Amino acid sequence: MRQNLRLLLLIGIVLLGLGVFMSLAGGPPKADPGQTVLCQERMRGQGNEMLGRCDEAAFAAAMTATDANQAAASISASNNQEIGGNALAMFLLGIGLVVTLGGVLGWRKQVRNGG
Repeated sequence: MRQNLRLLLLIGIVLLGLGVFMSLAGGPPKADPGQTVLCQERMRGQGNEMLGRCDEAAFAAAMTATDANQAAASISASNNQEIGGNALAMFLLGIGLVVTLGGVLGWRKQVRNGG
């Protein structure tokens, strides 16, 4: 039984670590280099903050769009990708927390019972 609790703790900690990593490493999807250059040319003179946002796929698509439907589809796809990544990170954090707490509580119960 003690090995099962150690495995449960290990799995929980790994899931928590993956969730934290995905949460911190995530963010808006990046635009392709050609679209970034076009966006930066269009935003020249608007300030460094606007130039920096040209790396984001949704912003670059909006600023370089020639067709409204294509821009909307591109922005929607970028937003869906970002939402999916955030949802997966939160799911891993939640499952990792539950599994880790289950292992800790099981370990404490086993120690209390003299096992």
